[in-house]
Amino acid sequence: MPSLLERLLGDDTPDEQVDMESRQETADGALRDAVDRAGYPVEGCGLTAVAVVNEGPDGEPVVVPVARFSLGEHVEKPDRDLVWDLVGEAAVAMHEPFADVFVRHYDVQFTFDGDELFEAEECRRVLLTTDLVDRYATDAGYSVADLRAAVEAADDIDDEVAPVAWGEPVDYSRSDDAAVVVGGTAAAAAASASAASCAGAGAAAGAGGGAC
Repeated sequence: MPSLLERLLGDDTPDEQVDMESRQETADGALRDAVDRAGYPVEGCGLTAVAVVNEGPDGEPVVVPVARFSLGEHVEKPDRDLVWDLVGEAAVAMHEPFADVFVRHYDVQFTFDGDELFEAEECRRVLLTTDLVDRYATDAGYSVADLRAAVEAADDIDDEVAPVAWGEPVDYSRSDDAAVVVGGTAAAAAASASAASCAGAGAAAGAGGGAC
């Protein structure tokens, strides 16, 4: 029987893909609604992808939900207080839809700058562990400042292991053992854009990341 990743990268649409798409859509709607209500000064946002990075012993998917915010090409140095407010909104939006899924970590990406000719947008990300997201989303006394302090205290030099306070992005679609569910498709490892543009983590048009 084909593995989960083989089925996700195949021509058919397996049940696991339909499930991930549904969870992605729910989280995307919650995130957009929250950003709209708060009136954050961002150009776009969305739950842009769900990277299936492994499978468990019973074939269950191991995933990385990916949220992305476009801060604008005019922004050269992001306001970190705004960044962490948005991280908090993403954490709440992603928590419930993925609560019963094996999540490796949550990936919250930010694009900015890049307004010069031929200059690609900068992209950085914050990685959150499931424990941190669960606590922030369920404990009313645990503030954004507490979440930020916990991530910054536990962050080390490895940008691929959560928690990460402000790291380089990873193009999940370039891995031989991962599939990226993006707005109804499972993208293979042949993505052409660079990780600096947050490609492979949901850059496809119409798959989130549009105006909030």
